[in-house]
Amino acid sequence: MIILLAKKIRLEIALPAGALAMAVISGMSITDTVVKWLEAFINPRSIDLFLIIIAVMLLGELMEKGNMFDRMSSIFLKIFKDNRIAAAASAAFIGFLPMPGGSLISAPFVDKLLPSYENKEKMAVNYWYRHIWEYFFPLYAGLAWIVTVMKVPPYDIFKVLGPMTAVMALSGLPLLLKHSKQDIPGLSTVENPFRLLAIAWPIILAVGLSIVFSIELALAVLIALAAFIVKERHLAVHIKPFILRKRTVYTIFLVTGMVFFDSIVKSSGIAHDLYEALKGSNPAIFVFTVPLVCGFLTGITVGFVSISFPVIYTFLMPGGVVDLPFLLLGFTGGFLGVMLSPMHLCLIVTTDFFKTALREVYPFIIKAGLITGTAGICYYLCLRYLIN
Repeated sequence: MIILLAKKIRLEIALPAGALAMAVISGMSITDTVVKWLEAFINPRSIDLFLIIIAVMLLGELMEKGNMFDRMSSIFLKIFKDNRIAAAASAAFIGFLPMPGGSLISAPFVDKLLPSYENKEKMAVNYWYRHIWEYFFPLYAGLAWIVTVMKVPPYDIFKVLGPMTAVMALSGLPLLLKHSKQDIPGLSTVENPFRLLAIAWPIILAVGLSIVFSIELALAVLIALAAFIVKERHLAVHIKPFILRKRTVYTIFLVTGMVFFDSIVKSSGIAHDLYEALKGSNPAIFVFTVPLVCGFLTGITVGFVSISFPVIYTFLMPGGVVDLPFLLLGFTGGFLGVMLSPMHLCLIVTTDFFKTALREVYPFIIKAGLITGTAGICYYLCLRYLIN
């Protein structure tokens, strides 16, 4: 799959091709493979993801046409003064809203606040800072799994994994500060910062319905979109042109390709194969590598947690008590894999927005990832030394 992406093959083709290759290598029958591909088109998860992505894209389009992103960007600029810090803060702000493809919401802010940056640089900044809270914010599904299944108290997660948020933020600075601070005449700074929540109400409504009232996220986003259209009905003229774009069709095959790839990863027994290959190695290498590979293959935190953590559970919960250094190491490896994965939804959906390609963005992400991963390993060694 990586080779295909390097050859400029669209992700909608590379994803199912990568899944087919994995199915062949793992010995799955042609019949089972074809069935799983067809199931991907009617899989409820595919339908939900498609609705969420399309609804978020349409909401973003309408908010852009209504000049709301300009107003919100102006507020971030007024608060932080420096357009570079404002861009990172806007992406991080949206990061508190745990929704698939959330980088698509923060992308317009970063685009407006970093006018002198190349598109590939904007995309990398947006992608990186959108995810800095995922190490400890318990509303993310991966951490919710750890809290509910492993019974690890949220405070322990914050205490041990929280510092990695600072590490991740710092590791993005070489890119974020690559260009000089810039005045942006097109963005007025007269907006009252307290207006931010009032302007962002559709986004907050969608997440609030999902989190507070436990409404399915796809339905919550559609309700927020419908409410926005009713309130701002003058913007409805932009809906038909949006629907008729070819990227709507691309999104169908993109989503089904993701679900197909994910089903092949789970059916192929990759985690068990990794266990067999690494079970005689150093425990720390095992705990780091298995989540790393699973994170890279799934591109989602709850994916690597639910697949790899049961495999390394003996090390994570010796005697039924969580080993915090190993939890740190396993999560750091897994999340690094997620951030580097071409399967990561946020990475996928923002390539079209920024009109760039994954191969152009990867050098920036890999550099920041290496800094974060190295710092995480050093942090693990210090924590292990202090506890022992």
